[in-house]
Amino acid sequence: MIGNDIVDLKETKLTTNWERRGFLDKIFTDNEQKMISDANDPFKTVWKLWSMKESAYKVFIQAGGKRFYNPKKIACQFEDGFDQVSIEFMKFQTETICNHDYILSTARMDDADSKSFVYNLPERDIKKQSAFLKQQFIADFSIHNDLNFGDLVIRKTDVGVPKLLYKDKELDVSFSLTHHGIYGSYSVLNF
Repeated sequence: MIGNDIVDLKETKLTTNWERRGFLDKIFTDNEQKMISDANDPFKTVWKLWSMKESAYKVFIQAGGKRFYNPKKIACQFEDGFDQVSIEFMKFQTETICNHDYILSTARMDDADSKSFVYNLPERDIKKQSAFLKQQFIADFSIHNDLNFGDLVIRKTDVGVPKLLYKDKELDVSFSLTHHGIYGSYSVLNF
């Protein structure tokens, strides 16, 4: 299982005031708030932690966890060069790419190989962004696996987990889609 989350840093600077009163207390644990205050770049640290939490939450839901909204129940740690997120009794490994444009985190439960692909999205409309990203994933997957593009479709489960179907049969592939601002990404295991 894999989850991902992308944060468009320019968009976030324009639309979110992370320094407003109560924001950090509502979202981050005491330990995470210390990481933010001690960081060379608190802005990027806030959104790295946010992205780690979001990506791990996606895996938690895929693993059968019940939906909730309490970001402080999702705890991030940086240990021995590895980033880890804990939700209830589950632990997730995360990897994060931070650059001047975006932050992308991927989370998984084990050491399985994963790949992530990032795109500049041609549209600002979120429905069109979602459709573009799904079509890009299907196109890449069809080429990589020598399958007919037209026979592949993405459908969401009752809890919102995307599944890839080929000729109406679910394929055993774990992937995650995310978009924010002008960036989108898909991450996939064993691609």
